[in-house]
Amino acid sequence: MRAEIQARLNEQLPEVGGRCYQLHEVNSSTPKPYLVLLQRKEEQEEPWRGLVRHYEVRCYSGMTSYHEVDALMAKVKQALDGQRLTEGGASFTCRYEGTHRSDEVDMTLSALSRSARFSVQIKPPGGADSTAAEDSWLEALAKWTSLQLPSEWKVYRNAWPVDYTAPSILWRVTDVEMQEQGSVLCQLKKKMTGHVLGRTLAEQNSKAAEMVSKLIGAKKIILDEANKRYVTIAGPAFHETKDEMAEGQLTLKLSRMMDRRSQDDPAAVLIGGVKPNAVIE
Repeated sequence: MRAEIQARLNEQLPEVGGRCYQLHEVNSSTPKPYLVLLQRKEEQEEPWRGLVRHYEVRCYSGMTSYHEVDALMAKVKQALDGQRLTEGGASFTCRYEGTHRSDEVDMTLSALSRSARFSVQIKPPGGADSTAAEDSWLEALAKWTSLQLPSEWKVYRNAWPVDYTAPSILWRVTDVEMQEQGSVLCQLKKKMTGHVLGRTLAEQNSKAAEMVSKLIGAKKIILDEANKRYVTIAGPAFHETKDEMAEGQLTLKLSRMMDRRSQDDPAAVLIGGVKPNAVIE
């Protein structure tokens, strides 16, 4: 990934003249301006975000003014943020995470500098993306969502894949509960959280608001068309967030009435081993 990021920066910032280096390659006589790319820590974030690797890009200019550093930093962000790069046939996307350090005067390198941090989602060694639905309600919601979106939008289940693209929506189950409705019936409820990732913030917020409106209008989602089974939509809402990848902006609840005596429908297994499975129409 380092090589692909380095190549992208050299391609998109002609003013550095191919001078995107690793840390050990620079000294006080290195022609300016130039960039330095560093790999930082890897960390396991939320299960739906996965393993994330951080990179730092340092912009260096001569000891004159920070205007050149400012211009370089803006172009670095534009070159990498939200950009999908390819490594060995596999794709990954860079995300801008903000400035890493304050302005610095590096007397050793005779340079002014500023740093920005980027993150890349990676697949753990021997691991695989967990993006199968594994839940019939989640799959029904994902399929319904696909029908509401333009063709360029992707819909993911459970977790962001390493090769995710924008624009896209991720749906995941965040809570399951059962409420007794007498000695035989119970109401099964599942809370769904949706993450909307747009190509721009305006597109992102607009699509999130549009999805809430469509969910309110739909009222129900088909679970099993052949047997005319549905799940009911309740309380769809949009929430502002600083990190759509980690937190999600959409919430709603899906519900159905169930017969607790039957054990015939494995798709209705609850968290904690409770299994109120047959559907009452």
